[in-house]
Amino acid sequence: MKSWADVINGSAEFDAYLSRSKSKDGAGMVTSDSRGTDFMHKYNLSLDSSLFPLLKLSAGSTFLQDINTMHDMGTSSRSKSTTLSPYLDLMLNNSLYQAALGYSRNQNWQSGTQELVPSTVNDEYHASFGWRPVGLPDLSVRLSHANTFDVDRVTQDMTTNMATLGSQYTYKALKLGYQFTGTETMDNLHGTDNTSLLNNGSVGYSDQFFNRRVSVYAHYNLNHLTSTTKAGNGGFVDTEAINYDTWLYSHNFDQSQSTGDTELKSDDLKSVGINLLPPDPLAVWGVGLGFSNPTEINKLKVFVSVSGSNLTSSYLLQQMKSYFTWQIWLKDKDTDNWRMSNVTVTATPEFNQSQQWFTLDLNAPVKTKYIKVVVNWPIMNVDPKWNGVQIKVTDLQAFLSQPAAQVQGTSSRFSQTFNTDVRTKITDSLYHNLNLSLSNTTGGELAYVLDNNLTYDHRLNSMFTVGASAGREDLLSGGLHSSAYLYSASLKATPLPGLNNALVYSGRIDQAVNGTSESNSIFLTNTAQPYKGVAFNLSGGYSLSTDARGQKSENLSFVSGASIAPRQDLNFTMSYNRSLTSASGGTPGLGASAAITGASQSGQMGATYRPFPNLYLFASLGIQQAESKKTQYIQNYGGTWSPFPDGALQFNIAYNESANSTNNEKNSSLTPSISWKVAPKAMLSLSYSLLRTDSLVASTEASYLSTVLRLSF
Repeated sequence: MKSWADVINGSAEFDAYLSRSKSKDGAGMVTSDSRGTDFMHKYNLSLDSSLFPLLKLSAGSTFLQDINTMHDMGTSSRSKSTTLSPYLDLMLNNSLYQAALGYSRNQNWQSGTQELVPSTVNDEYHASFGWRPVGLPDLSVRLSHANTFDVDRVTQDMTTNMATLGSQYTYKALKLGYQFTGTETMDNLHGTDNTSLLNNGSVGYSDQFFNRRVSVYAHYNLNHLTSTTKAGNGGFVDTEAINYDTWLYSHNFDQSQSTGDTELKSDDLKSVGINLLPPDPLAVWGVGLGFSNPTEINKLKVFVSVSGSNLTSSYLLQQMKSYFTWQIWLKDKDTDNWRMSNVTVTATPEFNQSQQWFTLDLNAPVKTKYIKVVVNWPIMNVDPKWNGVQIKVTDLQAFLSQPAAQVQGTSSRFSQTFNTDVRTKITDSLYHNLNLSLSNTTGGELAYVLDNNLTYDHRLNSMFTVGASAGREDLLSGGLHSSAYLYSASLKATPLPGLNNALVYSGRIDQAVNGTSESNSIFLTNTAQPYKGVAFNLSGGYSLSTDARGQKSENLSFVSGASIAPRQDLNFTMSYNRSLTSASGGTPGLGASAAITGASQSGQMGATYRPFPNLYLFASLGIQQAESKKTQYIQNYGGTWSPFPDGALQFNIAYNESANSTNNEKNSSLTPSISWKVAPKAMLSLSYSLLRTDSLVASTEASYLSTVLRLSF
């Protein structure tokens, strides 16, 4: 039998964080002079024991308290946040069936000088059962009962009961699925009760025929939602939009373009996640939904998963909502580009700490087919408290929130989607692809997308490969039909090992009710690697497009670069880009414009050097020029040094400096740190950061001292 030491685990953590920051304007006047402290202590205790061969008990609790103070030019603030999270789970498991019972609680107390937040509690009881017989349909059942309230039951008192039942069956190429979800939400403060019953059925088929020359995939999905609302004295009811079929993700400097969007299905997003803190401080992220038909919504929920070595403070979670700048973007149906909407997120988004989601309330309902949330995060690039933190988006949901009195009674919604993809190998080089997507929703019209194209890819000899494609796309949405013809041709050559050339021509003609638009482009790409560690690239292209208003746009671009590594520890890179654009024409009264031309170019050269495994140095110089704008010079250099990378005591020092000719801006940071493994289960870390920013308009000098002690048993 295992001893208690084998089944009980625990940890304790103590963080002390001191900060000092002083800012001045361009005239040298002090605009901010702040001093802050943040102390956090966290304790975790867990018990995992096998009571019987198939029965496991898991229990534990986490206690966390964060105390924060801030003083700034005569003003002071103090906040304290305490969280207690106990849990208990009993699980029975074998190869045929699984059963579980559990309870969890999350209680949070907050107090401070700025606002009084009542203690909030989230209680949840849950039970589940699963059955997985071989060769028969499986079965899964889950029941839950949750209460969310403040201790005085003044601001919120919600009860949610949920039951889900699901089954899947696979027979050869056929896959059948069914899921029922029943949810009852009671607003006990306002006497409002909402019950929703969602039935979902799906049929999938995937197979290959004729010696694998024909591949067929088909999937049909059916949803039926019944909602019953009993209105009391006020309260709101949130109705989820269930007919979305696309996840859109972009990580662009220019969010108006769709070129960086990547389609992610729901399961992909939940498993991969999108990090809100990208490595590039200028980048922004966007995540959104595409609906089968224009759908009215006024609320979004962004679900996140938070991790990172420095995310031991609940203070960070509370500050996340004010650090982010949220924007709502919609896709223009005429140009297929994104535009920032006049609809905005009201006030500061609410952050649910226990279940980790942001609630974004829109100041007005919007009816759209595509919606995207774009977020900027400028402050987190400065404060080293955010080093190592990852905040990943795992889900996005859209709702229409309405007063309960408006939706009182019973309503029913029905939606269905059908997707099929047929790929035929006509010859070894010629393929035909047919893709059809159909959708229909109660109150909406039939929508479909039909893609039909031929693709040719043939290797002539060891040097040349030719390719071509031609296709048609038909789209029906909102009762309006549009079509597009797509075509391309390519020639690829490999005259010598390490030398690759590609000439690609592509075009598109769109026909819609508002007119016809056309775009054509040709691009030549050349890459060469004559020696090991030496690589060059040289590319250029021309594009011409005419939109439905008759406006013509031309672009001529040139890209070149080189990478040279004379030694394994030394690397040089160089790049140069130039672009020429022009726009003219247009139908009078419909956006006609005079001739507009523009030119821009940029270049960069850099070097990295690692003379020893524990020393890394880098430097780069860049230049950017654009028409009617001042030439911009950018410098970056720095390095890291770890004199004792191994052993119980580790020391590291990092220095970075950047200069930008715009406003004569200069940024520098110096960060030494020490980690000491005091014992096998005890770690002490100490770090200090000195940051300085100077420009013609403002200057800031900040310092941060952090001490962390982690113990475990």
